[in-house]
Amino acid sequence: MPVNEQRKLLTVFGVLVGLSLIILFLLLTPAGQKLVNINSEETLLLNILKSSGADLKTTHVTGWVKVDNSASGVNEPEEIASLAAGLLGLNVAACKTENWQNAYARGSEITGALPDGSPVSVLGQIMEYPEGNVVSHIMVNLAAGDYRKVRTYKKRIGQALSQCGKDERVAVSLSGWLEKDLSDEELTARAEELMSGAGAVVQERVAKDNLVSLTGYSARFSRDLRYAGKEVNLNVAIRRSPSSHGALIYVASPVILTEY
Repeated sequence: MPVNEQRKLLTVFGVLVGLSLIILFLLLTPAGQKLVNINSEETLLLNILKSSGADLKTTHVTGWVKVDNSASGVNEPEEIASLAAGLLGLNVAACKTENWQNAYARGSEITGALPDGSPVSVLGQIMEYPEGNVVSHIMVNLAAGDYRKVRTYKKRIGQALSQCGKDERVAVSLSGWLEKDLSDEELTARAEELMSGAGAVVQERVAKDNLVSLTGYSARFSRDLRYAGKEVNLNVAIRRSPSSHGALIYVASPVILTEY
């Protein structure tokens, strides 16, 4: 083999070895895990919340997936809800099940708890269009008692939903309480400050009834949603409570939630 070709192969091999070592460093060493955690979605959201001056109060992990037409019971909301609940590890027989129907859709919600006691609800929903098309969704909402387990919950929900359909979405939402009276102007300014601090470009804004909600895109988050020609992956909302003399701060990575 010519010397130049040998050098090229050695260079490529060296690059591959280097990449492998980096991956092993990130996955196997405490320092690597710490680096991954610093840049994780949930850590970024927590830092945004803390920068507002609020204390963390609640943590939720939410998932959504469009059910494949080939899935068992795809047209029966209770069946697809039971399927997802079982994949999550719920004892479906011991859970509470509530079925409903309106002019637009049929649904079934299963409410229970994971083995560690974390409350979780699983909603199976069927939308039947006049032309005969049927669309089925599964939505999961988990209240995490321990923020440190968020990544585990995200993985668990994602794996369960991926067995029900394609392009599953899992998001994290955090809320905190700020012990401070805020005027309407301060609500808007504080929300814009949090978005700016996250490097986010605001795409949508809502301001009404003591609430300011900003949705936008930040390159610091790895995933995003696209709808109506917009790219979003971060939501910041602040609701003032005049009676309690404080404000609820909400930060989240958006997820599609389709309810009828």
